[in-house]
Amino acid sequence: MNKICCVFLILTVLAFAGTGCQDKTESSTKARVEFKNTIEGNFFFIPEGSTAGYTKMEPDSLGNYAYEVDLNVPSYFRYVGVNKKFYLVYLTPGARVEIQEGADGVVFAGDHVAENTFLSENVYLGSVPEDVPLYSAEWVRLNTEEVNRLIGNLETSGLDQDFIRLQKLKYRCDFYLQRLNGPANTAMFAPQLKIELADNFYDFMKEVNFSDSSLVQIPKWFNMMLGTFEQMEKKGWIEVSPERYMEIYAQKIGDEKVRSMFLVELLNLTLQKGYSDDFPVYLEGVRQYITHPEALAALPALEIRYQESKETHKTIARGQMAPEFKAVDVKGKEYTSADFKGKVQVLDFWFTGCVPCRAEMPYMEKLADDMKGENIVFISMSVDTGDELMALWRKMVKDKKGAELQLNVPGGFKSDLVKKYLIHGVPRIVIVDEEGKIVDANAKRPSDPKLRMQLEQLVK
Repeated sequence: MNKICCVFLILTVLAFAGTGCQDKTESSTKARVEFKNTIEGNFFFIPEGSTAGYTKMEPDSLGNYAYEVDLNVPSYFRYVGVNKKFYLVYLTPGARVEIQEGADGVVFAGDHVAENTFLSENVYLGSVPEDVPLYSAEWVRLNTEEVNRLIGNLETSGLDQDFIRLQKLKYRCDFYLQRLNGPANTAMFAPQLKIELADNFYDFMKEVNFSDSSLVQIPKWFNMMLGTFEQMEKKGWIEVSPERYMEIYAQKIGDEKVRSMFLVELLNLTLQKGYSDDFPVYLEGVRQYITHPEALAALPALEIRYQESKETHKTIARGQMAPEFKAVDVKGKEYTSADFKGKVQVLDFWFTGCVPCRAEMPYMEKLADDMKGENIVFISMSVDTGDELMALWRKMVKDKKGAELQLNVPGGFKSDLVKKYLIHGVPRIVIVDEEGKIVDANAKRPSDPKLRMQLEQLVK
């Protein structure tokens, strides 16, 4: 088994996991899982695709281990055993499942024994022989054969038809996610592994229209869809528009429920990322595409959250004067915002320990180089502090020759500048216009072509 592929499958689960909406028009019924382990040690049970991290199972007052959850539809969970092995677990509303881990592995009892035993024996890992290059044509061929083999096992299993239909979709989505996210994960977490993708590597997504309403039951469904649209933008297969992109995505989704749920999740993600002056524009643009009852019911809460966020971030809203800054380069030379008066400023806040920040660097550097000569300046704003991190920062940037100016913000996350911009996480991109007024205090990342278009519109 190719261990690298297995590692990236886990990284994909952790780094690109998403949350979905469930259909509350159906009655909610509590499912229960009891653990009867015969070996000592810690174990975990979480929704598959959860971003909350692994929570260790603890005994109740009687010493029993159990997990209860309200379910509206069949769903997937993940058991991480004492021996650190992973097991996918299928639950339905009202189900009662028992998991027993012993020296020889895991045994299921109660409801869905056959389904969960099948899952434990028919795992898709995306693994190939060691001599097959990652994400090569041969890798795609071997994984396609493996997925088809697993689906064949599923179709002849004699299991419940609803389970077969859902698990067939999950196998295909898992493979899809490997193809969609694998190269980016490799570049982010193992840049030493050089990957050369064929020009047609992403062609598999050209005809997708997300027309199966069951898709919203598949873990990471939202991130899969969002990643698809973002990749299509980069490839030029769909229109790029900073203002209308949600509407453009909506028009590519074939199923009403999936479209409605996706748009609600996308609006929710916009609020999670931080304040956006454009949220009302996005909402009004997609309101006509949100027609599913549960999605409609979620809109008022989103609008309330936006108003609360607007109040919290009123000092950095569009049109407000940008906070003045002082920052230094690797030689200690000080720069201030006054040095860039009359120019559009793109401030890129980051720190050396941030993996996503480093993954975005090549995109920002290229953007800065491509727009060299325009009335715009790109400023890398490191928030590293302390001797060790500052030394690492200097080592990382001292030989950079591009158009982006490399600076460090004294005080880092504790600086007045970071506090004024209400920055709690990075990467964070801020755009300031020629007059020193904020255009976007929470702009798109440089890998997103919508940022380039927004900047090109500013310097016209």
